[in-house]
Amino acid sequence: MVTESIFAVEQTPEQIRKAILEKGSCAWGDLSDSDRGPLGVGKLRLVGVYDDNFSETFMLRTRIPGGRLTSSQLRVIGGVVNDFSLKDPGSDAPERFAEITTRQNFQIHWIRFENLPEIWHRFESVGLWSYEACGNSMRNITSCPVDGIDAKAHFEVGDAIERLNSFAMENQPLSAFLPRKFKVGITGCDTDCIVARVNCIAFTPAEKDGELGFHLHLGGGLSDYPRLASQANLFITSDQVTEVVRATLQVFVEFGDFQNSSVNRFRALVHELGPERIESEIISRLGFKPRELGRDLSSWQFEDHLGIHRDKCGTHYVGLCVPLGRLSGDEINEIAEIAERRGDGRIRLTHRQNLVLTGVADIESLLDEPLLAKFSPNPDPFERAVIACTSAPFCKFAILAMKPYGARLIERLRSSVPQEGWNRLQGLRIHMSGCKASCAQIGLAHIGLRATMGKDESRIFDAFDIALGGDAGAGNLARWRCGELSTDLAFDDITGLVSRVAQGEIKLSDIKTVRESWSGGSDPTDSVVGA
Repeated sequence: MVTESIFAVEQTPEQIRKAILEKGSCAWGDLSDSDRGPLGVGKLRLVGVYDDNFSETFMLRTRIPGGRLTSSQLRVIGGVVNDFSLKDPGSDAPERFAEITTRQNFQIHWIRFENLPEIWHRFESVGLWSYEACGNSMRNITSCPVDGIDAKAHFEVGDAIERLNSFAMENQPLSAFLPRKFKVGITGCDTDCIVARVNCIAFTPAEKDGELGFHLHLGGGLSDYPRLASQANLFITSDQVTEVVRATLQVFVEFGDFQNSSVNRFRALVHELGPERIESEIISRLGFKPRELGRDLSSWQFEDHLGIHRDKCGTHYVGLCVPLGRLSGDEINEIAEIAERRGDGRIRLTHRQNLVLTGVADIESLLDEPLLAKFSPNPDPFERAVIACTSAPFCKFAILAMKPYGARLIERLRSSVPQEGWNRLQGLRIHMSGCKASCAQIGLAHIGLRATMGKDESRIFDAFDIALGGDAGAGNLARWRCGELSTDLAFDDITGLVSRVAQGEIKLSDIKTVRESWSGGSDPTDSVVGA
Protein backbone atom coordinates (compact mmCIF):
# COMPACT_ATOMS: atom_id res chain seq x y z
CA MET A 1 0.00 0.00 0.00
CA VAL A 2 1.42 3.37 -1.06
CA THR A 3 1.90 5.78 1.85
CA GLU A 4 1.71 9.55 2.05
CA SER A 5 4.91 11.42 1.19
CA ILE A 6 7.49 11.59 3.96
CA PHE A 7 10.13 13.72 2.23
CA ALA A 8 10.05 17.48 1.65
CA VAL A 9 12.47 19.93 0.04
CA GLU A 10 13.25 21.86 3.22
CA GLN A 11 14.00 18.86 5.47
CA THR A 12 17.33 18.74 7.28
CA PRO A 13 19.10 15.39 7.75
CA GLU A 14 17.78 15.17 11.32
CA GLN A 15 14.23 15.75 10.09
CA ILE A 16 14.65 13.18 7.30
CA ARG A 17 15.81 10.56 9.77
CA LYS A 18 12.92 11.36 12.12
CA ALA A 19 10.39 11.02 9.29
CA ILE A 20 11.77 7.59 8.34
CA LEU A 21 11.75 6.42 11.96
CA GLU A 22 8.15 7.56 12.42
CA LYS A 23 7.13 5.62 9.33
CA GLY A 24 8.56 2.45 10.84
CA SER A 25 9.58 -0.63 8.86
CA CYS A 26 8.14 0.55 5.57
CA ALA A 27 9.47 -1.03 2.35
CA TRP A 28 10.84 1.20 -0.41
CA GLY A 29 8.17 0.00 -2.83
CA ASP A 30 5.43 1.15 -0.45
CA LEU A 31 6.51 4.79 -0.58
CA SER A 32 4.85 7.37 -2.79
CA ASP A 33 6.09 8.01 -6.32
CA SER A 34 7.47 11.36 -5.15
CA ASP A 35 9.43 9.77 -2.31
CA ARG A 36 10.93 7.20 -4.66
CA GLY A 37 11.84 9.88 -7.20
CA PRO A 38 14.71 12.41 -7.31
CA LEU A 39 13.49 14.23 -4.20
CA GLY A 40 13.50 11.14 -2.01
CA VAL A 41 16.76 9.82 -3.43
CA GLY A 42 18.43 13.17 -2.78
CA LYS A 43 17.08 13.40 0.75
CA LEU A 44 18.26 9.88 1.58
CA ARG A 45 21.80 10.82 0.62
CA LEU A 46 21.79 13.45 3.35
CA VAL A 47 21.35 10.66 5.90
CA GLY A 48 24.11 8.55 4.35
CA VAL A 49 21.85 6.32 2.22
CA TYR A 50 22.94 6.14 -1.42
CA ASP A 51 20.96 4.53 -4.22
CA ASP A 52 22.87 1.44 -5.39
CA ASN A 53 22.76 -0.49 -8.64
CA PHE A 54 20.35 -3.20 -7.48
CA SER A 55 16.61 -2.79 -7.25
CA GLU A 56 15.37 -1.45 -3.88
CA THR A 57 18.72 -1.81 -2.13
CA PHE A 58 21.07 0.93 -0.95
CA MET A 59 24.57 1.64 0.22
CA LEU A 60 24.77 3.00 3.77
CA ARG A 61 27.77 5.12 4.69
CA THR A 62 28.71 6.00 8.24
CA ARG A 63 30.04 9.34 9.48
CA ILE A 64 33.28 8.71 11.39
CA PRO A 65 35.12 12.02 12.03
CA GLY A 66 38.86 11.50 11.77
CA GLY A 67 38.29 7.77 11.23
CA ARG A 68 38.14 7.16 15.01
CA LEU A 69 36.24 4.12 16.27
CA THR A 70 35.88 2.15 19.48
CA SER A 71 35.68 -1.63 19.51
CA SER A 72 32.01 -1.34 20.55
CA GLN A 73 31.24 0.78 17.52
CA LEU A 74 33.14 -1.55 15.24
CA ARG A 75 31.28 -4.53 16.63
CA VAL A 76 27.94 -2.83 15.89
CA ILE A 77 29.07 -2.22 12.31
CA GLY A 78 30.04 -5.89 12.02
CA GLY A 79 26.61 -6.92 13.31
CA VAL A 80 24.84 -4.66 10.82
CA VAL A 81 26.92 -6.14 8.01
CA ASN A 82 26.09 -9.71 8.98
CA ASP A 83 22.40 -9.07 9.65
CA PHE A 84 21.44 -6.68 6.87
CA SER A 85 24.01 -6.75 4.05
CA LEU A 86 22.20 -9.63 2.35
CA LYS A 87 22.20 -9.95 -1.42
CA ASP A 88 19.22 -10.48 -3.67
CA PRO A 89 18.39 -14.16 -4.28
CA GLY A 90 20.11 -15.34 -7.42
CA SER A 91 22.76 -12.61 -7.44
CA ASP A 92 26.39 -13.70 -7.72
CA ALA A 93 27.66 -10.44 -6.20
CA PRO A 94 29.40 -10.57 -2.79
CA GLU A 95 27.48 -9.87 0.41
CA ARG A 96 28.05 -9.37 4.15
CA PHE A 97 31.03 -7.04 3.75
CA ALA A 98 31.91 -3.41 4.37
CA GLU A 99 34.37 -1.16 2.60
CA ILE A 100 36.74 1.39 4.09
CA THR A 101 36.60 4.55 1.97
CA THR A 102 39.28 7.08 1.11
CA ARG A 103 37.56 9.49 3.54
CA GLN A 104 37.90 7.26 6.62
CA ASN A 105 34.35 5.90 6.51
CA PHE A 106 32.73 2.51 6.33
CA GLN A 107 30.10 1.86 3.68
CA ILE A 108 27.81 -1.15 3.52
CA HIS A 109 25.86 -2.47 0.52
CA TRP A 110 22.60 -4.44 0.14
CA ILE A 111 20.80 -2.31 2.73
CA ARG A 112 16.99 -2.28 2.45
CA PHE A 113 14.91 0.76 3.34
CA GLU A 114 12.75 -1.08 5.85
CA ASN A 115 15.84 -2.00 7.91
CA LEU A 116 17.06 1.57 8.38
CA PRO A 117 15.24 2.16 11.70
CA GLU A 118 16.84 -0.89 13.32
CA ILE A 119 20.27 -0.07 11.87
CA TRP A 120 20.11 3.52 13.09
CA HIS A 121 18.94 2.34 16.51
CA ARG A 122 22.03 0.14 16.76
CA PHE A 123 24.27 2.94 15.52
CA GLU A 124 22.86 5.47 17.97
CA SER A 125 23.38 3.09 20.90
CA VAL A 126 27.16 3.42 20.42
CA GLY A 127 27.32 7.01 19.18
CA LEU A 128 27.49 6.30 15.44
CA TRP A 129 25.65 8.39 12.84
CA SER A 130 25.22 8.59 9.09
CA TYR A 131 24.23 12.26 8.78
CA GLU A 132 25.81 14.04 5.82
CA ALA A 133 27.92 11.05 4.84
CA CYS A 134 26.64 11.52 1.26
CA GLY A 135 24.85 14.25 -0.66
CA ASN A 136 25.54 17.94 -1.16
CA SER A 137 26.70 18.43 2.39
CA MET A 138 29.77 18.94 4.53
CA ARG A 139 31.10 15.41 4.36
CA ASN A 140 33.02 13.38 6.93
CA ILE A 141 35.93 15.39 8.36
CA THR A 142 39.21 13.65 7.66
CA SER A 143 42.42 13.80 9.63
CA CYS A 144 45.70 12.05 10.29
CA PRO A 145 44.62 8.54 11.37
CA VAL A 146 47.15 8.52 14.20
CA ASP A 147 46.45 12.02 15.48
CA GLY A 148 47.06 12.28 19.20
CA ILE A 149 49.19 9.16 19.40
CA ASP A 150 51.98 9.71 16.87
CA ALA A 151 55.10 10.92 18.66
CA LYS A 152 56.34 12.64 15.47
CA ALA A 153 53.29 14.85 14.97
CA HIS A 154 53.56 18.58 15.61
CA PHE A 155 50.34 18.75 17.64
CA GLU A 156 46.92 17.15 18.11
CA VAL A 157 43.74 18.17 16.29
CA GLY A 158 41.17 15.97 18.04
CA ASP A 159 39.43 18.92 19.73
CA ALA A 160 39.22 20.79 16.42
CA ILE A 161 37.67 17.74 14.74
CA GLU A 162 35.03 17.46 17.46
CA ARG A 163 34.19 21.16 17.19
CA LEU A 164 33.93 20.95 13.41
CA ASN A 165 31.70 17.90 13.52
CA SER A 166 29.47 19.46 16.18
CA PHE A 167 29.20 22.58 14.05
CA ALA A 168 28.08 20.56 11.02
CA MET A 169 25.50 18.59 12.97
CA GLU A 170 24.14 21.64 14.81
CA ASN A 171 23.97 23.84 11.70
CA GLN A 172 22.37 21.50 9.18
CA PRO A 173 20.42 24.29 7.41
CA LEU A 174 23.87 25.48 6.26
CA SER A 175 26.00 22.31 6.17
CA ALA A 176 23.42 20.14 4.35
CA PHE A 177 22.14 22.66 1.78
CA LEU A 178 25.24 23.31 -0.33
CA PRO A 179 25.68 23.57 -4.11
CA ARG A 180 27.66 20.32 -4.02
CA LYS A 181 29.52 18.13 -1.53
CA PHE A 182 32.15 19.90 0.55
CA LYS A 183 35.22 18.11 1.92
CA VAL A 184 37.28 19.23 4.91
CA GLY A 185 40.65 17.87 6.05
CA ILE A 186 42.70 18.87 9.09
CA THR A 187 46.01 17.59 10.38
CA GLY A 188 48.86 18.35 12.74
CA CYS A 189 50.92 15.56 11.17
CA ASP A 190 54.34 16.17 9.62
CA THR A 191 53.42 14.28 6.44
CA ASP A 192 50.69 14.62 3.82
CA CYS A 193 48.71 11.58 4.96
CA ILE A 194 45.39 13.44 4.43
CA VAL A 195 46.34 14.52 0.87
CA ALA A 196 45.42 18.05 1.91
CA ARG A 197 45.53 19.65 -1.53
CA VAL A 198 42.57 17.67 -2.89
CA ASN A 199 40.14 18.89 -0.22
CA CYS A 200 37.72 21.79 -0.67
CA ILE A 201 39.34 23.27 2.40
CA ALA A 202 42.27 21.89 4.38
CA PHE A 203 44.26 22.90 7.44
CA THR A 204 47.92 21.84 7.63
CA PRO A 205 50.43 22.46 10.45
CA ALA A 206 52.23 25.79 10.65
CA GLU A 207 53.93 28.07 13.19
CA LYS A 208 53.92 31.84 13.61
CA ASP A 209 55.57 33.92 16.29
CA GLY A 210 56.12 30.82 18.42
CA GLU A 211 52.46 29.72 18.19
CA LEU A 212 51.32 26.51 16.52
CA GLY A 213 48.39 26.62 14.14
CA PHE A 214 47.45 26.00 10.53
CA HIS A 215 47.90 27.15 6.99
CA LEU A 216 44.72 27.17 4.94
CA HIS A 217 44.28 25.57 1.50
CA LEU A 218 41.27 26.29 -0.70
CA GLY A 219 39.65 24.72 -3.73
CA GLY A 220 41.21 21.29 -4.23
CA GLY A 221 39.56 18.24 -5.76
CA LEU A 222 39.67 15.56 -8.43
CA SER A 223 37.18 13.98 -10.89
CA ASP A 224 36.21 16.40 -13.68
CA TYR A 225 38.40 19.54 -13.89
CA PRO A 226 40.84 18.49 -11.13
CA ARG A 227 42.58 21.20 -9.17
CA LEU A 228 45.17 21.27 -6.41
CA ALA A 229 44.17 23.65 -3.63
CA SER A 230 45.59 27.16 -3.45
CA GLN A 231 47.30 28.24 -0.25
CA ALA A 232 45.67 31.26 1.37
CA ASN A 233 47.81 33.96 2.94
CA LEU A 234 46.42 33.14 6.37
CA PHE A 235 47.58 31.66 9.66
CA ILE A 236 44.70 30.07 11.58
CA THR A 237 44.75 28.95 15.21
CA SER A 238 42.94 25.85 16.40
CA ASP A 239 40.11 27.78 18.03
CA GLN A 240 39.51 29.68 14.76
CA VAL A 241 39.09 26.63 12.53
CA THR A 242 35.32 26.24 12.90
CA GLU A 243 34.71 29.93 12.21
CA VAL A 244 36.80 29.71 9.03
CA VAL A 245 34.84 26.69 7.82
CA ARG A 246 31.54 28.44 8.58
CA ALA A 247 32.61 31.51 6.60
CA THR A 248 33.79 29.36 3.69
CA LEU A 249 30.48 27.50 3.53
CA GLN A 250 28.66 30.83 3.48
CA VAL A 251 30.81 31.96 0.54
CA PHE A 252 30.04 28.69 -1.27
CA VAL A 253 26.30 29.10 -0.72
CA GLU A 254 26.29 32.75 -1.80
CA PHE A 255 28.43 32.44 -4.92
CA GLY A 256 28.15 28.73 -5.83
CA ASP A 257 26.00 27.38 -8.66
CA PHE A 258 23.03 25.35 -7.37
CA GLN A 259 21.74 24.56 -10.86
CA ASN A 260 24.60 23.18 -12.97
CA SER A 261 25.82 20.08 -11.16
CA SER A 262 28.74 19.56 -13.55
CA VAL A 263 30.35 22.90 -12.71
CA ASN A 264 29.39 23.68 -9.14
CA ARG A 265 32.21 22.21 -7.06
CA PHE A 266 33.90 24.59 -4.64
CA ARG A 267 37.13 24.27 -6.62
CA ALA A 268 35.30 25.58 -9.70
CA LEU A 269 34.26 28.64 -7.70
CA VAL A 270 37.85 29.22 -6.53
CA HIS A 271 39.00 28.91 -10.14
CA GLU A 272 36.28 31.24 -11.42
CA LEU A 273 36.61 34.03 -8.85
CA GLY A 274 40.28 33.48 -8.08
CA PRO A 275 41.89 32.42 -4.77
CA GLU A 276 42.48 36.03 -3.68
CA ARG A 277 38.79 36.94 -4.09
CA ILE A 278 37.68 33.81 -2.21
CA GLU A 279 40.15 34.56 0.58
CA SER A 280 38.85 38.11 0.81
CA GLU A 281 35.23 36.94 0.93
CA ILE A 282 36.06 34.49 3.73
CA ILE A 283 37.88 37.15 5.77
CA SER A 284 34.94 39.54 5.42
CA ARG A 285 32.69 36.98 7.10
CA LEU A 286 34.99 36.23 10.05
CA GLY A 287 34.53 37.67 13.50
CA PHE A 288 38.28 38.21 13.84
CA LYS A 289 41.18 39.46 11.74
CA PRO A 290 43.44 36.52 10.81
CA ARG A 291 47.18 36.84 10.62
CA GLU A 292 49.22 36.29 7.47
CA LEU A 293 51.16 33.13 6.63
CA GLY A 294 53.56 31.64 9.13
CA ARG A 295 56.16 28.89 8.69
CA ASP A 296 55.01 25.71 6.96
CA LEU A 297 55.56 22.63 9.16
CA SER A 298 54.46 19.98 6.66
CA SER A 299 57.00 17.91 4.78
CA TRP A 300 54.31 17.12 2.16
CA GLN A 301 55.67 13.58 2.01
CA PHE A 302 53.42 10.58 1.35
CA GLU A 303 52.55 8.42 4.38
CA ASP A 304 50.15 5.51 4.87
CA HIS A 305 50.91 4.76 8.56
CA LEU A 306 51.17 1.00 7.98
CA GLY A 307 53.57 -1.03 10.08
CA ILE A 308 54.55 -1.06 13.75
CA HIS A 309 55.29 2.30 15.39
CA ARG A 310 56.11 3.44 18.92
CA ASP A 311 53.47 5.88 20.18
CA LYS A 312 53.55 8.77 22.66
CA CYS A 313 52.59 6.54 25.59
CA GLY A 314 55.33 3.94 25.18
CA THR A 315 53.03 1.39 23.56
CA HIS A 316 52.54 1.00 19.80
CA TYR A 317 50.13 1.75 17.01
CA VAL A 318 50.00 -0.86 14.27
CA GLY A 319 48.76 -0.07 10.78
CA LEU A 320 47.19 -3.10 9.10
CA CYS A 321 46.76 -3.42 5.33
CA VAL A 322 43.18 -4.31 4.32
CA PRO A 323 43.49 -5.68 0.77
CA LEU A 324 41.36 -3.48 -1.51
CA GLY A 325 39.60 -2.06 1.55
CA ARG A 326 37.01 -4.82 2.06
CA LEU A 327 36.27 -6.77 5.25
CA SER A 328 33.56 -9.31 5.99
CA GLY A 329 31.25 -8.84 8.95
CA ASP A 330 33.03 -11.64 10.78
CA GLU A 331 36.42 -10.03 10.12
CA ILE A 332 35.14 -6.70 11.43
CA ASN A 333 34.00 -8.39 14.64
CA GLU A 334 37.33 -10.17 14.98
CA ILE A 335 39.22 -6.89 14.57
CA ALA A 336 37.09 -5.45 17.40
CA GLU A 337 38.01 -8.39 19.64
CA ILE A 338 41.71 -8.10 18.77
CA ALA A 339 41.61 -4.36 19.53
CA GLU A 340 40.28 -5.15 23.00
CA ARG A 341 42.54 -8.14 23.63
CA ARG A 342 45.81 -6.70 22.29
CA GLY A 343 45.32 -2.93 22.34
CA ASP A 344 43.34 -0.18 24.03
CA GLY A 345 40.08 -1.06 22.30
CA ARG A 346 40.34 1.69 19.70
CA ILE A 347 40.66 1.58 15.93
CA ARG A 348 41.45 4.22 13.31
CA LEU A 349 40.50 4.09 9.63
CA THR A 350 42.93 5.52 7.06
CA HIS A 351 42.65 7.35 3.75
CA ARG A 352 44.14 4.36 1.94
CA GLN A 353 41.35 1.99 2.97
CA ASN A 354 43.35 0.44 5.82
CA LEU A 355 43.04 0.43 9.61
CA VAL A 356 45.20 1.10 12.66
CA LEU A 357 45.12 -0.61 16.05
CA THR A 358 46.22 1.62 18.91
CA GLY A 359 47.66 1.12 22.39
CA VAL A 360 49.32 -2.22 21.59
CA ALA A 361 51.78 -3.25 24.30
CA ASP A 362 52.67 -6.83 23.32
CA ILE A 363 53.56 -6.78 19.64
CA GLU A 364 54.47 -10.47 19.46
CA SER A 365 51.08 -11.55 20.76
CA LEU A 366 49.38 -9.29 18.23
CA LEU A 367 51.43 -10.71 15.37
CA ASP A 368 50.43 -14.23 16.45
CA GLU A 369 46.76 -13.44 15.77
CA PRO A 370 45.70 -15.59 12.76
CA LEU A 371 43.78 -12.69 11.16
CA LEU A 372 47.03 -10.78 10.69
CA ALA A 373 48.06 -13.30 8.07
CA LYS A 374 45.50 -11.51 5.88
CA PHE A 375 45.60 -8.00 7.36
CA SER A 376 49.34 -7.62 7.67
CA PRO A 377 51.30 -4.68 9.08
CA ASN A 378 54.05 -5.56 6.60
CA PRO A 379 52.32 -6.31 3.28
CA ASP A 380 54.17 -6.67 0.01
CA PRO A 381 54.46 -3.42 -1.98
CA PHE A 382 51.68 -4.36 -4.39
CA GLU A 383 48.97 -5.17 -1.86
CA ARG A 384 50.01 -1.95 -0.14
CA ALA A 385 49.85 0.06 -3.37
CA VAL A 386 46.48 -0.79 -4.88
CA ILE A 387 43.34 1.20 -4.13
CA ALA A 388 40.14 0.34 -6.01
CA CYS A 389 36.74 2.01 -5.83
CA THR A 390 33.47 0.16 -5.15
CA SER A 391 32.73 -0.08 -8.89
CA ALA A 392 30.61 -2.81 -10.50
CA PRO A 393 28.35 -4.52 -9.70
CA PHE A 394 27.26 -2.06 -6.99
CA CYS A 395 27.95 1.39 -8.43
CA LYS A 396 25.44 2.42 -11.09
CA PHE A 397 28.10 4.48 -12.90
CA ALA A 398 30.75 1.75 -13.06
CA ILE A 399 31.87 0.13 -16.29
CA LEU A 400 34.00 -2.66 -14.79
CA ALA A 401 34.40 -4.40 -11.42
CA MET A 402 37.69 -2.96 -10.20
CA LYS A 403 38.03 -4.92 -6.94
CA PRO A 404 38.51 -8.23 -8.81
CA TYR A 405 40.76 -6.53 -11.37
CA GLY A 406 42.76 -5.06 -8.49
CA ALA A 407 43.24 -8.50 -6.96
CA ARG A 408 44.41 -9.82 -10.35
CA LEU A 409 46.89 -6.98 -10.76
CA ILE A 410 48.30 -7.49 -7.26
CA GLU A 411 48.87 -11.17 -7.95
CA ARG A 412 50.40 -10.44 -11.36
CA LEU A 413 52.89 -7.96 -9.93
CA ARG A 414 53.67 -10.17 -6.94
CA SER A 415 54.55 -13.11 -9.19
CA SER A 416 56.38 -11.16 -11.92
CA VAL A 417 58.32 -8.23 -10.44
CA PRO A 418 61.82 -9.29 -9.24
CA GLN A 419 61.61 -9.64 -5.46
CA GLU A 420 65.15 -8.41 -4.88
CA GLY A 421 64.00 -4.97 -6.03
CA TRP A 422 60.81 -4.68 -3.98
CA ASN A 423 62.55 -2.32 -1.53
CA ARG A 424 62.70 0.27 -4.33
CA LEU A 425 58.90 0.26 -4.50
CA GLN A 426 58.36 1.85 -1.10
CA GLY A 427 55.42 4.24 -1.44
CA LEU A 428 54.17 2.87 -4.77
CA ARG A 429 50.57 3.94 -5.46
CA ILE A 430 48.32 2.24 -8.03
CA HIS A 431 44.72 3.49 -8.08
CA MET A 432 41.88 1.89 -10.04
CA SER A 433 38.59 3.62 -10.87
CA GLY A 434 35.53 1.94 -12.37
CA CYS A 435 34.25 5.04 -14.15
CA LYS A 436 35.23 8.62 -15.01
CA ALA A 437 34.61 9.79 -11.44
CA SER A 438 37.56 9.80 -9.08
CA CYS A 439 36.42 7.82 -6.05
CA ALA A 440 39.71 5.91 -6.27
CA GLN A 441 41.66 9.17 -6.65
CA ILE A 442 43.55 8.07 -9.75
CA GLY A 443 45.00 11.57 -10.14
CA LEU A 444 47.12 10.93 -7.02
CA ALA A 445 48.66 7.66 -8.18
CA HIS A 446 52.01 6.79 -9.70
CA ILE A 447 49.90 4.59 -11.98
CA GLY A 448 46.19 5.24 -12.43
CA LEU A 449 43.75 2.98 -14.27
CA ARG A 450 40.27 4.08 -15.35
CA ALA A 451 37.77 1.53 -16.63
CA THR A 452 36.53 1.90 -20.19
CA MET A 453 35.66 -0.27 -23.18
CA GLY A 454 37.87 -0.83 -26.20
CA LYS A 455 36.90 -1.88 -29.72
CA ASP A 456 38.68 -3.42 -32.67
CA GLU A 457 37.49 -4.93 -35.94
CA SER A 458 35.98 -7.98 -34.30
CA ARG A 459 35.03 -7.26 -30.70
CA ILE A 460 34.35 -4.94 -27.81
CA PHE A 461 36.57 -5.63 -24.79
CA ASP A 462 37.32 -4.51 -21.23
CA ALA A 463 39.96 -1.81 -21.26
CA PHE A 464 41.74 0.83 -19.19
CA ASP A 465 42.85 4.38 -19.71
CA ILE A 466 46.29 4.74 -18.11
CA ALA A 467 47.68 7.76 -16.26
CA LEU A 468 51.11 8.28 -14.70
CA GLY A 469 52.89 10.49 -12.21
CA GLY A 470 50.43 11.68 -9.56
CA ASP A 471 51.89 13.12 -6.34
CA ALA A 472 49.76 15.85 -4.76
CA GLY A 473 52.35 16.59 -2.07
CA ALA A 474 54.85 17.43 -4.80
CA GLY A 475 52.24 19.46 -6.69
CA ASN A 476 51.64 16.90 -9.47
CA LEU A 477 48.42 15.36 -10.71
CA ALA A 478 48.69 12.26 -12.89
CA ARG A 479 48.64 12.75 -16.66
CA TRP A 480 47.07 10.48 -19.24
CA ARG A 481 49.50 8.32 -21.21
CA CYS A 482 47.31 5.79 -23.02
CA GLY A 483 43.64 5.24 -23.78
CA GLU A 484 41.47 2.14 -24.25
CA LEU A 485 44.26 -0.37 -23.70
CA SER A 486 42.97 -3.92 -23.22
CA THR A 487 43.20 -5.13 -19.65
CA ASP A 488 45.70 -7.87 -20.47
CA LEU A 489 48.02 -5.52 -22.34
CA ALA A 490 47.65 -2.91 -19.61
CA PHE A 491 48.73 -5.43 -16.98
CA ASP A 492 51.68 -6.44 -19.17
CA ASP A 493 52.85 -2.85 -19.57
CA ILE A 494 52.31 -1.95 -15.92
CA THR A 495 54.26 -5.02 -14.85
CA GLY A 496 57.10 -3.99 -17.15
CA LEU A 497 57.08 -0.43 -15.82
CA VAL A 498 57.05 -1.49 -12.15
CA SER A 499 59.81 -4.03 -12.90
CA ARG A 500 61.98 -1.22 -14.29
CA VAL A 501 61.58 0.63 -11.00
CA ALA A 502 62.39 -2.51 -9.00
CA GLN A 503 65.51 -3.08 -11.11
CA GLY A 504 66.72 0.46 -10.53
CA GLU A 505 66.36 1.68 -14.12
CA ILE A 506 64.02 4.49 -13.08
CA LYS A 507 62.78 5.89 -9.79
CA LEU A 508 59.16 6.05 -8.65
CA SER A 509 59.38 9.83 -8.82
CA ASP A 510 60.43 9.56 -12.48
CA ILE A 511 57.40 7.56 -13.62
CA LYS A 512 55.73 10.80 -14.68
CA THR A 513 58.48 11.32 -17.27
CA VAL A 514 58.04 7.94 -19.00
CA ARG A 515 57.12 8.65 -22.60
CA GLU A 516 57.56 5.41 -24.54
CA SER A 517 54.55 3.95 -26.35
CA TRP A 518 52.31 1.32 -24.82
CA SER A 519 51.37 -2.04 -26.32
CA GLY A 520 48.25 -0.71 -27.98
CA GLY A 521 45.31 1.48 -27.20
CA SER A 522 44.76 5.01 -28.42
CA ASP A 523 47.51 7.59 -28.70
CA PRO A 524 48.64 8.83 -25.28
CA THR A 525 47.96 12.45 -24.44
CA ASP A 526 49.56 14.76 -21.93
CA SER A 527 46.41 16.13 -20.31
CA VAL A 528 45.90 16.05 -16.58
CA VAL A 529 43.60 13.30 -15.28
CA GLY A 530 40.04 14.53 -15.38
CA ALA A 531 40.79 17.50 -17.63
